[in-house]
Amino acid sequence: VDDHLGFLPTFGPCYVNLYGSPREFTGFPDPYAELNTGKGEGVAYRGRLLLSLETKLVEHSEQKVEDLPADDILRVEKYLRRRKYSLFAAFYSASMLQDVDDAIQFEVSIGNYGNKFDTTCLPLASTTQYSRAVFDGCHYYYLPWGNVKPVVVLSSYWEDISHRVETQNQLLRIADRLEAGLEQVHLAVKAQGNTEDVDSLLAQLLDELISDCSQPLGDVHEIPSATHLDQYLYRLRSRHLNQMTEAALALKLGHGGLPAALEQAEDWLRRLRALAEEPQNSLPDIIIWMLQGDKRVAYQRVPARDILFSRRGATYCGKNCGKLQTLFLKYPMEGVPGARMPVQIRVKLWFGLSVDEKEFNQFAEGKLSVFAETYENQTKLALVGNWGTTGLTYPKFSDVTGKIKLPKDSFRPSAGWTWAGDWFVCPEKTLLHDTDAGHLSFVEEVFENQTRLPGGQWIYMSDNYTDVNGEKVLPKDDIECPLGWKWEDEEWSTDLNRAVDEQGWEYSITIPPDRKPKHWVPAEKMYYTHRRRRWVRLRRRDLSQMEALKRHRQAEAEGEGWEYASLFGWKFHLEYRKTDAFRRRRWRRRMEPLEKTGPAAVFALEGALGGVVDDRSDDSMSVSTLSFGVNRPTISCIFDYGNRYHLRCYMYQARDLPSMDKDSFSDPYAIVSFLHQSQKTVVAKNTLNPTWDQTLIFYEIEIFGEPASIAEQPPSIVVELYDHDTYGADEFMGRCMCQPSLERMPRLAWFPLIRGGQPAGELLASFELIQREKPAIHHIPGFEVHDTSGILDE
Repeated sequence: VDDHLGFLPTFGPCYVNLYGSPREFTGFPDPYAELNTGKGEGVAYRGRLLLSLETKLVEHSEQKVEDLPADDILRVEKYLRRRKYSLFAAFYSASMLQDVDDAIQFEVSIGNYGNKFDTTCLPLASTTQYSRAVFDGCHYYYLPWGNVKPVVVLSSYWEDISHRVETQNQLLRIADRLEAGLEQVHLAVKAQGNTEDVDSLLAQLLDELISDCSQPLGDVHEIPSATHLDQYLYRLRSRHLNQMTEAALALKLGHGGLPAALEQAEDWLRRLRALAEEPQNSLPDIIIWMLQGDKRVAYQRVPARDILFSRRGATYCGKNCGKLQTLFLKYPMEGVPGARMPVQIRVKLWFGLSVDEKEFNQFAEGKLSVFAETYENQTKLALVGNWGTTGLTYPKFSDVTGKIKLPKDSFRPSAGWTWAGDWFVCPEKTLLHDTDAGHLSFVEEVFENQTRLPGGQWIYMSDNYTDVNGEKVLPKDDIECPLGWKWEDEEWSTDLNRAVDEQGWEYSITIPPDRKPKHWVPAEKMYYTHRRRRWVRLRRRDLSQMEALKRHRQAEAEGEGWEYASLFGWKFHLEYRKTDAFRRRRWRRRMEPLEKTGPAAVFALEGALGGVVDDRSDDSMSVSTLSFGVNRPTISCIFDYGNRYHLRCYMYQARDLPSMDKDSFSDPYAIVSFLHQSQKTVVAKNTLNPTWDQTLIFYEIEIFGEPASIAEQPPSIVVELYDHDTYGADEFMGRCMCQPSLERMPRLAWFPLIRGGQPAGELLASFELIQREKPAIHHIPGFEVHDTSGILDE
């Protein structure tokens, strides 16, 4: 076959990765079963298939199935050599959370490596520590990591296909530069710039393209694991790059018109994107999962090529290798982003061969610290007597879930590591935030309960007062206003703004095997055996008590480090309450590497930290630490300080919004979210083209990382538009992602709004990010801000 006419279909031998539904049990029937048949994007790695395809020209076609000859099996072995890869992920922020009723952690995996429910691979530090979300004061929740960022590290073994991925990244770089240059030329033409400027931009575009296309591709002929398809693609790509170089030189030296040059450049861009396709990519995607408790909620797949490191230089590395990037996680089986976004995270990812681990040091920020940790548990019998382990139904020392025994003496440092100091008490502050953290006002609630035999008289239960889940709490008259707050309402009042009767009662019945009612109705029937009503009382922050509250928090932190709860599994708090029957505290011990190799030393943390706990213990709750690898180390990236920034959002107007009300108009307002803060504009009444003409100011935002990298890739701003409804929930109208500018007084620009994957109007706005050398002095009249942020996060 003539080379210039292409080649017959061929493939491999190469692995093809398979994705589908989560591997652990999710329900019966499996709600994600369709993902295993290719209907939607797979959310979990399910395996891989070794495939080889060859096409021959014959006179007569015949179909038959034969066993593979032994010679073919031996010939394939040279393609199966595995090499060790290392993956690093540092989570800088997690914001825009909604509906957070449990502690949150993130899991990073590639293939089966890193999956916390997998038992076939060595245990790895692939999950972050659990954290509880805090309200941002306006609309969303965020994880309060502060200057201690969670880090996950894992090792995996795959075929070395760097010759394919490096070529793919090289072609994608050429295409990205060409696309950026084309965009500049189009903008200059649209702005009706003078001819000299447009010609200069076009000449620059051609020079860059000639320079990029003149760089030779990596030669695959001397690589033992190169396939026939690798060689065909090498010749095809080289020939196309030479043709583009010659055409660009002719266009530069000739005198063709601007429209013809732009049309030619668009064609080059399409060809480069097509040439960059790599069918033989056997590296699985990196999958990031957000878990609430042990339930998988949202995920994102990151192609390994985007973060792969190459020794050959930046041109051959992935575009996001070692760089801070913003990812928006999505719900499983969600085709297009809906009104609710699970979470926005900023994460730094690095992936490379283990022999290149020392090269990671140039990408590292902050100080990486490694700890072993275990929780000491105690209980108090019948709420009287002293604290101890008598009657404790959980291990004396366990992991954070209380299910796995982790005595201090069972820990052994990983190979190449040693202990640095003794065990010390260190509370996990991100798990101890109360539900009112971040709020300036909060509604305290308690449920009054009564019971009866069917048709009998209502009497009070033993658990007279409970929370919304039916768990016992203090009577409403014994609930005191916490320090730093003051009661807004004089007395408790019955909540009648629900599906209840005139006196506020709602009714239900217990259906075995449930011990508590599940569903409540507002009308009484003879067969109902339970009823309850909700008492509420509003409290507000007392700014005059801020200093006293800070001193109280500091004294709590300097105590013995105990966290209290009424029952294990409930939310823990620092201050002891009368109903608490369980307490725990976290012990940590720092490790340090024996060899001073810098931040790259964390890649040596493979396997669990030590021996296996005896499973024959009387405690039925305990399981082998090795079975899940829960006693793996926790890694944190600690920053001494962050950079202070000041964000100004100039929200001018929007146009062509969808009508959401019966009168064919809407009442739109915008919510602007930036890292762990969000703000709202005013509501514009009865319009589809609102003009807010409003500046939203975000004061003293702390961003961690190098200022240069922040300037290159600043955090994204998310603007969401809602239709305000007097009755019922506000309706989602559209969303856009914006990048702030570090230039002074940036120009207003139109940003397209998207709703359900479809255009939903445009937003006219600009966003200015200003770096502060020192804390800002708020001198804008009417915009003075009291420094309550530090205490609101606690």
